[in-house]
Amino acid sequence: MTTKYLIYTGIFLLLGACSNKAIYYNPDQKRSIYFNWDLSKYVSNVAPDTVFFSFAIYEEKEVEYRIPVKSMGMSVDEDQYFELEVVEDSTTAEFGKHYEFGTLIIPKNEVEGVLSLKLKRTEDLMNHPVLLYLKFRENDYFRPMEGDHYCLSIMDGKLAQPTWWASYYLGEYNNNNDRLYLKILENFWALEELKPVFYAEKEKEYGKFLENAPTAFFQMPGNMIWIKYVLKPAYEYYSDPENTYEGFAMVDPDRFIR
Repeated sequence: MTTKYLIYTGIFLLLGACSNKAIYYNPDQKRSIYFNWDLSKYVSNVAPDTVFFSFAIYEEKEVEYRIPVKSMGMSVDEDQYFELEVVEDSTTAEFGKHYEFGTLIIPKNEVEGVLSLKLKRTEDLMNHPVLLYLKFRENDYFRPMEGDHYCLSIMDGKLAQPTWWASYYLGEYNNNNDRLYLKILENFWALEELKPVFYAEKEKEYGKFLENAPTAFFQMPGNMIWIKYVLKPAYEYYSDPENTYEGFAMVDPDRFIR
């Protein structure tokens, strides 16, 4: 299935210096476009094969999901629209049922833009997550980077693994450790009464579900509140044989004290 959008382009000129000679680029040459990953969000500093999205942290029936994109070369003074391709043999999500395309644009005078998706909450996502595999489609103005793609897993009911999850400290997420994530969240939410100023600050900065928290946020200097009120209680709760579960492998958070 291929979704096509009208593309506008402008003429651009790029000047460079090499041995005191200006290099003029063909104004009609295609510019490369690619998914613009913020690798600092990921523990491995590597773009993941699959990104996980869960409606479990939302009340809404529809959510806008924004994917950063970027083009190479100089900006132009017109909005730039690009084409996308949904790879059918790797996609189980249904267009119109699970998702729709929103704005696919790089604004004028910019080299960065956004691929906007409207994700839809449906009952089948509770038991059957779906995959959406996207690639850019070459046209007269843009060409994709070789091998570049974005694979999105859409689910509901179960919390998706946060980007800051460090398996070597918290255990492999797929080994039932969504339970640990939920316990960490419950302890974080309890800070609204225990430490209201701290909670208000971090909820605004990191999000209610810590979905925007940076990598190793609980290891940063001055992390005693995270250790004492959030991580340590979760560790102690699941270290109790009556509460533990198969797959629990969290290390003692005392080692993170700074």
